[in-house]
Parts: sequence; structure tokens; C-alpha cells
Amino acid sequence: MTIGLLIVSHSKRLALGVVELVQALAGDELALVAVGGDVDASAQGLGVNAAMVLEGLDQLNGVDAIGLIGDVGSSFLAASAAIDLGDLGDRVQIIDAPMVEGAIACAMALAMGSSFSEVIEAGKHAWEVHKLG
Repeated sequence: MTIGLLIVSHSKRLALGVVELVQALAGDELALVAVGGDVDASAQGLGVNAAMVLEGLDQLNGVDAIGLIGDVGSSFLAASAAIDLGDLGDRVQIIDAPMVEGAIACAMALAMGSSFSEVIEAGKHAWEVHKLG
């Protein structure tokens, strides 16, 4: 089973940065896509919507399952709407995880050959990892 990750942010730069970091740590061969506000726009270009999420999901069309990690509130609303609109069922799972740490944890699990449920759990577990003792 091939598994991909979709990083959803209000800022395209932020989403691309997370993908860049994850690929540097876990490898380029992972299926990772970033979606979010327009890279070249001013602050008014920030934001995310269901159409952007659907476009990102389409870029991961060749994978069997997709874990979706977002930044804040409305990114999850857009993701939920996209999943409903795309009638994607269990193929796409929103992972409740801190965006950076969760994406890294999921990617490392993927790189080790973990199952989709193990990847989701790895992302959720990122909430419990503290940076300082």
C-alpha cells in the first residue's frame, strides 16, 4: 500500500517549508504535497479552501491512502469539506497532530514501512513529545 501526506496551511510558503524539512529528514521518495495560500500574493493571499485541498489530493492520485495534516482551524474545515465533496471516504484521514512535528513523525513512520493506521498514530503521538524535558 502506498501512502502519501498532504500538508495544508493558510500559507503556501509554510506548507512548502514543512515538505522541504520532511523530505530532508525522511527522503525524497515519499509522496508529499503542500497546499495553501498563494506564494506570490501579499497577506491577502493567505488562506485555504476545499478546492485547494482537492487539487492537492488530486496530485496524490496514485497513492492508496492519504494522511492530511493542517495548521489551524479553518484548514481542517476546508479539508473536511474537500473529503466530503470528493467522496473520498476512508482513503483520506485527517491526522490530529502538530503540523511540523506530526508531519515528521508520519514521514518517519512511512519511511520505516509502517501501515496507514501506524502512520496516523505516529502523527497523533507527536502531541506528547516535548522539546525540553
